[in-house]
Amino acid sequence: MKNSRLFLLLALLTLVSLLFVACGGQTTPEEAAAPAAVEESGEIVIWSRYDLSDAEDRNAVALNERIQAFEAETGVKVVFEQIAWDQLSSKLALAVQSGGKVPDVVEIGSQHVPALMNAGALMPLDELLADEAWVNELTDGDRLACVIDGTRRCIAHNVRGGITYYKADQFPAGFPETADGWLQEAARLKADGQYMSTFFAGRSYGAIEVAWWPYIRSNGGNIFDAEGKPAWATQEVAEVVEWARAMLADEYFPPIIVTGDFADAESPWMSGTSASLRGGSWSAIFVPGLQDSVDAGETGVTGGLRFNGGNPYVFLVSEGWAVPTGAANPGGARAWLRGYMDPQFLAAWAEAQFGIPTTRAAYEAGQFDSAFYAQVDQILGTQGLYMQQSPYYVESLDSLAIAFQEMLLNPALDPLAHLQKAQQEVLNRYWN
Repeated sequence: MKNSRLFLLLALLTLVSLLFVACGGQTTPEEAAAPAAVEESGEIVIWSRYDLSDAEDRNAVALNERIQAFEAETGVKVVFEQIAWDQLSSKLALAVQSGGKVPDVVEIGSQHVPALMNAGALMPLDELLADEAWVNELTDGDRLACVIDGTRRCIAHNVRGGITYYKADQFPAGFPETADGWLQEAARLKADGQYMSTFFAGRSYGAIEVAWWPYIRSNGGNIFDAEGKPAWATQEVAEVVEWARAMLADEYFPPIIVTGDFADAESPWMSGTSASLRGGSWSAIFVPGLQDSVDAGETGVTGGLRFNGGNPYVFLVSEGWAVPTGAANPGGARAWLRGYMDPQFLAAWAEAQFGIPTTRAAYEAGQFDSAFYAQVDQILGTQGLYMQQSPYYVESLDSLAIAFQEMLLNPALDPLAHLQKAQQEVLNRYWN
């Protein structure tokens, strides 16, 4: 159950192991001709993670209703296949590379896009959607995730990202904005029996994405280079490790952030022993009353930290749809996207996930005029940063997360040497 919850929470935070060695030499997206758009009739096959029989999952209920409405509106039958979120991209890549049957529309996270492009699995969408006026209304959150090298490869329907929540009455002078400021405030809070913050920092790629990547980037560091190879064995990353060690050693963070899972890391906030919670816009799904508390002014909302004068950042992720290379009914896929991006539906869908919809019309059509959404929208728009990409994204980040945990639990480890060890292991495994 805990693992399933982690997959749900990180959404696009997924396995993209695409077996590039086995797939080498295959047709690239640029070489693959996009099939001619057929009439919007017949049937379309959709791959998505949702269980349409789950009446307790409001996203599944909404998707089921959208499918029924789409069939009634267009006469196109939907063949729906539920695929586990952590298997969607690898299954699609292998189906395209092997010449197997592919869906007409597939659910996609922003982390999927570059690796699936490299596998030749994503149809270019500019020509297919050339006459769709709603495409011109898509926001930067969509474009940054889906328009790669000038070519559209997907449609993002909502954007979510990292957010820090804090008890407003615990910070009368305002929430600290720098790494040094956290150390100073943490000492004051400890005297009052409060942890400075709680967040997930365990042995999973999600810990790197949400907890450490924004700090590393603020400090001038990188996770991957331009080729997607690990590039984390640097002083900038080691400094983030040392800062986190100091916070843990002085008991400013609860130890459970390193040894527990996502739900465990939320517990100190929910029990009242932590003055802040580093989570995301999605945290309102799992923390009862969080949005109401923000709207009432009892809980403050803020973004990232500045390290050594760097800009503050928060992890940004989007979710949406793509049309695979070799889709049998791209015209039907176009109709599906058109209906899905209807402002009323898109607004309701984004609200259910506590995300920001990717068109202004949907934002204005929904219930986004609260203090919660206004602040989330502002933070994601000014500090949001998509993760650097790699063809071995999850595998690499998992290795780095394990190295982070080992360094936090064992102060005797030299950070730079241990980062170098983890980096070389990944290079040896996937690039040599």
